[in-house]
Amino acid sequence: MKKSVIYMILWMLLDFIFFSLLFFFAGLLITKDVSIFASPLTISMFSIAAIKVILGYVFKTYHLIWRYSIRRNLVRLIVISLSIDLVFLCLSLIPPLSNKTGVKTSIFIATMLMEFVYLVASRFGLSVYYNQILDKNFLSNDGTRTLIIGAGSAGALVLNEIGVNKEYGYKIVGFVDDSEEKIGQYMNNVMVYGPISKINEFVKQLDVKKIVIAIPSVGLSRLKEITNLIDYKGITVEVLPDKAKLLQSGLNQTIRKVEIADLLGRTPIELDKSGLSDFISGKVVLVTGGGGSIGSEIARQVASFNPKKLILLDIYENCAYDIQQELKMNYKNTLDLQVEIVSITNRSAMDRVFATYRPNLVIMAAAHKHVPLMEHNVIEAVENNVFGTLNTVELAEKYNVDRVHMVSTDKAVNPTSIMGATKRICEMICQAHSTKEQHTTFSITRFGNVLGSAGSVIPLFKRQIEAGGPITLTDYRIIRYFMTIPEASQLVLTSCSMAKNGELFVLDMGSPVKIHDLALNMIKLSGLEPGKDIEIIETGLRPGEKLYEELLVKTEELDKTDNELIFIERDKPLSLEEIDSKLALLKEGVATGDDIKMKEIIKNVVPTFIEKEQANKNFDGKEVK
Repeated sequence: MKKSVIYMILWMLLDFIFFSLLFFFAGLLITKDVSIFASPLTISMFSIAAIKVILGYVFKTYHLIWRYSIRRNLVRLIVISLSIDLVFLCLSLIPPLSNKTGVKTSIFIATMLMEFVYLVASRFGLSVYYNQILDKNFLSNDGTRTLIIGAGSAGALVLNEIGVNKEYGYKIVGFVDDSEEKIGQYMNNVMVYGPISKINEFVKQLDVKKIVIAIPSVGLSRLKEITNLIDYKGITVEVLPDKAKLLQSGLNQTIRKVEIADLLGRTPIELDKSGLSDFISGKVVLVTGGGGSIGSEIARQVASFNPKKLILLDIYENCAYDIQQELKMNYKNTLDLQVEIVSITNRSAMDRVFATYRPNLVIMAAAHKHVPLMEHNVIEAVENNVFGTLNTVELAEKYNVDRVHMVSTDKAVNPTSIMGATKRICEMICQAHSTKEQHTTFSITRFGNVLGSAGSVIPLFKRQIEAGGPITLTDYRIIRYFMTIPEASQLVLTSCSMAKNGELFVLDMGSPVKIHDLALNMIKLSGLEPGKDIEIIETGLRPGEKLYEELLVKTEELDKTDNELIFIERDKPLSLEEIDSKLALLKEGVATGDDIKMKEIIKNVVPTFIEKEQANKNFDGKEVK
């Protein structure tokens, strides 16, 4: 039998005994005659006590945790107990019934007063025992010295839930809050310090090794302010989840370490998924590049919407295998999943895939995306990105695919790199083919960098920190827009579901992030000191690299959609003749086998291509002049 059930039974027995004894004592006090407790009074005494306990059980006063719900429980039980007494008091005033019960009115009144004293004393006594004795004893243990930011209800929850539970090993040494009313006060014997701006002083003063940010309702901008105040050297920082996750999963399962995304201060974008189920359910979906960072997350989200079949196509077998095993483990036999190890440049193999599965929806996430590597491998970038995309587009038309949606990049805007230029050409191909009078429709989503993707700076910085440094930064002025991989994938699917034909969707990504600040924060999060423990070295811009990214959202050049964060760029598509002419030039360049000549051809094919020196010369680290 569980301890909670045993405690509940003991409380019920205790209340029954005391309710009976208090009734007996009140009668003795009023009449001073022991003989009056012969039946029927004795029956009335035990009956009334039993009714009170039974109703207390029915209304769940014994099910609640007294330690955390003392006031609510106490009021509920007092109301039940005194209400029963009042009912019997009224009955005792009716002559026929008073003769049968044999209980004087004054006995009921004395009983009510003593029961009130008993209930208040017993429940508050229990609270004092828990909060002043047990907690005090535990708070003197040798757990990790922990400071809680936020002396509100969430902070109290942390103290009561994990601060007094030996399994978690926390020793709560103080709270920190900005409220002047709370500063200097105590919460369960724990001092409240303040303001939060002096957090590092309190960390040193109290020899703190861990900080828990217990303000679930705090916005990300405020969370960024708090996390950036902290000197992370020698300490770890954890944060409570938002209220919805806290209620769903409980405190001990959702409290987590502060992550780099928290320091960016950008509110995560939650796109409406209500229409995605209808859009994807029952369809055969093919994801090219399905093993990559974006492709695999798109696969995860597609799988959740009950597709008829999901096909992941990738040339890299290890990544494809990883996502295959993950989806099999999560969905078992409820998901019809196929994995094809195929290069999108292999036209005949791609044809077999389309002929075999006849997809309804194709999401093109396959591409070479590493900027410096593509500067050195220009022809490979064109063959894979441009002609691999062309293969997919033409086969989708051949097999009457309903929708083809391309995953693009902000580096396609005024590109300074081969990778960005080839992705711009892919956009041109999709838009040109959208002008055909045919069943298949095309659309594109363009966004910025994603946190934690295989080619992003964050995994690189992590490895460099683990190796003891230094962190290599190409330029202190460089800035980038960021979003999480799930956000990017949601954007792809949401924009795909709202597309008609030929749209190029872009996202309002908020404010850019300075990569130097990102590196500093990552060092601090590791408990190290920038410049002392880990150096940051400027290495110079890499081939094709911009200091800044083009603003994706310029509302005067964009059309709005039903989603306030998603826009459609006004971009007139090329005619089929124009795109075929450009592709012919690129084929000639591939045939030469000369990367230098190929790059010159790309500059002619993409009129918005500019050299990085020209793009970067008027940038001061804040804005383009």
